[in-house]
Order: sequence, then structure tokens, then C-alpha cells
Amino acid sequence: MENIGTRVIYSGFWSLGSNWLSKGLGVAKMIILARLLSPLDFGILGLTTFSLNILNVFSETGIEPALIQKDKIGREELDTTWTLSIIRGAVLFVLLFLGGGWIASYFDNDSLTPVLKIMAVTLLLGGCTNIGIIFFQKELAFKKKAILELAADIGGTVSAIVIAFWLRNVWALVAGTIIWGIVKCLFSYRLHDYRPRLYWNWHIVKPFLSFGKYIFWIGVMAFIITNADNALVGKLLGLTMLGFYAMAFNISNMPVTSLTGIMSQVFFPAYAKIKNDPGRIDEAFRKTFEAATIILMPLTTMMIILAPGFTALFLGKKWLPMVPALQVLCIFGLFRGISSLFYPLHLALNRPDIQAKIKSFDLVTFIILVYPLTIKWGILGTSCAMAIIYMINMIMNIAFTFRLIPLRWNRLGASMIVPLFMSFVIIVTAILIQLLKLPFGEMTKFILVMLLCLGIGVLFAVIYRRKLITDIINAMKNSL
Repeated sequence: MENIGTRVIYSGFWSLGSNWLSKGLGVAKMIILARLLSPLDFGILGLTTFSLNILNVFSETGIEPALIQKDKIGREELDTTWTLSIIRGAVLFVLLFLGGGWIASYFDNDSLTPVLKIMAVTLLLGGCTNIGIIFFQKELAFKKKAILELAADIGGTVSAIVIAFWLRNVWALVAGTIIWGIVKCLFSYRLHDYRPRLYWNWHIVKPFLSFGKYIFWIGVMAFIITNADNALVGKLLGLTMLGFYAMAFNISNMPVTSLTGIMSQVFFPAYAKIKNDPGRIDEAFRKTFEAATIILMPLTTMMIILAPGFTALFLGKKWLPMVPALQVLCIFGLFRGISSLFYPLHLALNRPDIQAKIKSFDLVTFIILVYPLTIKWGILGTSCAMAIIYMINMIMNIAFTFRLIPLRWNRLGASMIVPLFMSFVIIVTAILIQLLKLPFGEMTKFILVMLLCLGIGVLFAVIYRRKLITDIINAMKNSL
């Protein structure tokens, strides 16, 4: 019998390893570009990305997740999905290219127009990507998926930095994004031997739309909640403040995208394979929750403590106004990260309606909180609103999941004791270092605090999650 557990661990290892390497490249890119470019440049890119995301989200079909959830898929289904993807990309390209001027006029910034028109090319590239790479996730073949994404990240990062030294403006960010799309599209055909062809069959698409409608609604709600704040900040506070907010948001969400985002990709197909075995589902989810919280909580605490020093030392003092918002957004990132653990479980159990309901409630709280708090406290108020919204989201996810699998509050709470204690030790360690007034420079103090915090995290992981580490090592041995 196929050992799903071993494949999940091995897939997770590859996904996390490549993602952390990718995030390392992203941090290096961010530090270098933050010194070469202005907050205004990042604000322009933020609005451009926001416009691209609007088009992508509101045209989402949800068919690809439906294919992953389905037991078997054939050529006709793949080719029809690829054809639909090309048509969608072409239509979105035309819409953004023609509507770029209107979007720029809405934000009172003519420099947005050419950026939007050029960035529309990424929509075409996304539509032409090989549909065969869906098997990387469906069959838990995350090694190739990791290589694909890492190749694109390296291409985009290197090109953006090189061009930034030359141009010193927003076009370096634009070029990096487009090259990222080109590399991913080309490598998708290099890494998977499936060769799609233009084909259309409405009868194939129609059954997937029932599942896809929930994916569409979840995507729309999630987009509004995590992106409309950018539009609101840009409109009310200006593009410079948007640059601060966008930078703070990206930094605070690194743990989410590098850990829980990868877990969602790995565990969705894994849960789908054991969806008819409640006992295995319950055990798998509980272990996932414990493993995620023991990383997320201490990491969030460390980021909050190190935020002022990191900003001043690596980004430059011109970015210091974003620090309070960054610290609050780290708490938002923690809530969002924990909430994202429930998404693949609900999809695998064919209950996407749960996420649709939660996201709808998120929108209500977003409308109530974000505007007044932004007006009152600026980007700090926006950050507080986002943290409150996702705290409620997390509580609702837990409550709904209790109805699906036999989770218990006491067991869930017990799994958080160790992460909370780790966070407490990290806070005490940072305070003691400050009180000692060691005769070191700021950079030395920053590195010392970071290494001590990481050391505490690794020590506790070895003590309390020794079996998880052993499983990863065994999975690596079995794959050789």
C-alpha cells in the first residue's frame, strides 16, 4: 500500500526548503531594492499588483482545485482547462491594457498608465502555462514544483536587482515581475512532459463549476479583505503611505506564505486521498496544527521584537514610520496563518461552503472596521482592523471544524501551551539583552537577539517534536 504519510513529509520538506530559499532571495531583493528605490515606487507596484489581482480573482473558475480533488482526470479535461486558461488570459490582458488609463486617473497618478499596460503581459503568460504542472500537486510531486517556482524566483530577483542599479525607478520592479512570468511559463513545459492542445467540451467544464463557484466566492472575499486595504490606503493616505503599508504587509506575511501556504498545497491533495477515513483525517489535521503553531507563534514573537532593528539596519531609517504597523501586522499574519490550516481540510472534505460563509462574514467585519480605523490612526489603524478580522476568522474556522471531525477545545488548547511558552522565553531573552546594555553595536545586538531566539526555537523543536524530525529524515532516506 502507498505510504501517504512518507510522501507528505517528503513533499513538505521540498516545498518548505525551496520556499525558505525563495523567501531568502525575496528578503535580499527587498533590502537591496528598498535602498535603491523609493516608497513611491513600491506604492506604484502595489497598485499595479492590486489591479492584476482584481482581474485574476473575479475571473477565477475554480476548475483546477476541482481537478486536484477529483480521483482521476483525463486528457480532454486537461486540454479543456488549458484552453479556458488561454482564453481567460487573453481577455484579461485586453481589459487591463485598455483600462489602464482609467485606473491611473482614479488614483490621480498618470505614471500608473504605462506600468499597467506593460504588466498586462503577465496575464497572457499565466494563461499559457502548462496545465500538466497540476500533477505536481495532485500526485504530491513537490520536488519539481519547487524547482519550477525557485527558477522563476531566481530569474525575477536577479533581473530586478540588476535593472534597479541601472534605472533606479519602478521599471526595475516591473521587469522583474515579467521575467518571473516568462521563466515560469517556459520551465513549466521543460519540467512536465504533458503537451496540451486547444480543445473545448462544455460538458466537461460544467460539473466542475458547482465546486468552482465556492472557490470563486472564497477568492473574491479573500481578495477584497487582503487587497482592498491597499486601495483604501492609497486613496486616503497617498502612494507613499501605501508604500510603507505594502512593505510592512509583505514582511509580516512571510511566515504565512512560507509555512502555512505550503502546508495548504501539500495537505489538500493528501487530505483528499484519505477523505473517507475520519480517524486518519482527525489525526493528520491535529498533527498539522501542532507543527504549524510551534513554528508560527515563536516566529511571530521574534518578528515583533526585531522589527525596529531590522527596519533601521536593513531597509534604512526612511522606512521607520512603518514599524508600528509592521508589528501589528505580524499578529495579523499569525491569525491568518492559523486560519489557513483549515482551508485544505474543508476543500478535501468537499465542504468549500464553510470557507465561503466565513469569508462572507470577514467582508462584513472588514467594511465595519477598516475605513474608520484608517481615518483615525492611518496605516496603524488599517493594521489593527486586519488583525481583528482574522482573529474572528480563526475562531470561526475552529468552531466549524468541530462539526466535521472530532476535535476538542482542550486538545487544541494543549497543543498551544508549548508555542506560548516558547514565545514567553523569547520575549524574556530579548528584554534581558536590552537590560544588560552590552557594549556592542546595533548590528551585533540584532544578530545576537536573532540567533538566541532561533536557538530557543530549535531547542524546543528538538525536545518536543523529535518524532517529526525523525520522520523527515526517514522520508529523505526512503526517497533516495
